[in-house]
Amino acid sequence: MATYIEMRYLEDDIAVRARLLEDDMPRTCAELLKDLPLESTATHARYSGSEVAMLLSTDIHIEREKATCATLPGDVAYVWLNEDDHYGLDGDVSEICWFYDRDCCPSMFEGPVLVNIFAQIEGDTKAFYDACADTRISGVKTLRISLVKDA
Repeated sequence: MATYIEMRYLEDDIAVRARLLEDDMPRTCAELLKDLPLESTATHARYSGSEVAMLLSTDIHIEREKATCATLPGDVAYVWLNEDDHYGLDGDVSEICWFYDRDCCPSMFEGPVLVNIFAQIEGDTKAFYDACADTRISGVKTLRISLVKDA
């Protein structure tokens, strides 16, 4: 049976479900499940096209697992960015990011970044993707990621 998470913008009360890719990304899924629920600010990415990212505590540090920069709309990924590997970071970064349109490519100033794609958003995505696009203008939103109990 598949495991699902819910991703909910709290201010907008808009949510989607994402199916965990536990067979393909067992280590990333297992590590993130330990920390659910997660709640933090989500903001639009600067260099990645149609991507929104949610900052996590740097206590959550997951190594690369089948990492790629080839993303598609609906992909949900985890990434660890080491401060010394990227221009402009004031410290290490741990984040979950998701992609909502065709022009997505996880990137920093220097170019593409490898991410662990651990889930796929399913179902009716229009309202959620519209809320994602809105973060380009509105700025940060609060997002909660929680395990779906009845999946």
